[in-house]
Amino acid sequence: MSDRDEVQVARWSAIKSRVGSSLRELRQADAAAGTGSRSQARLAGELEDLGYHVTQSMVSRYEQGVLDAPLTLERMVGWALCCEALSSRAFKQLLALAGYYLPWHAADLRAFDDLLRSYRQLSLTDQVVVRTRLLWHILGIETSEPGGESG
Repeated sequence: MSDRDEVQVARWSAIKSRVGSSLRELRQADAAAGTGSRSQARLAGELEDLGYHVTQSMVSRYEQGVLDAPLTLERMVGWALCCEALSSRAFKQLLALAGYYLPWHAADLRAFDDLLRSYRQLSLTDQVVVRTRLLWHILGIETSEPGGESG
């Protein structure tokens, strides 16, 4: 195993239980509000629809902190965006657990919360499109439109 792999495994080992519990809290946050929680199977299906190749078994093992494969930033962002109870503060804290810093100030957090409220009012089809574009925007990846100019 290379030094880089050992560092990644050690880093993941140190945070995997905290990431798992944060993801469980995000998934179950609606239960506290009396609207029920999102099942692991439903979350896995939504992530699969977005192209993340996550099974219900993987969701369960991430939540239990027993899956040794590090949760990628892309998958973590996609997972978090699937949760209706997600707030900008919870999102920022979740990414911080994985070692990613969002340089968002109070105004940025409020704007993100406003965006999330608007997004949740869209049809499911439109939500999938927005999730994908928002994911790439947050990750800082430029998308190019077919037939359009990129630059």
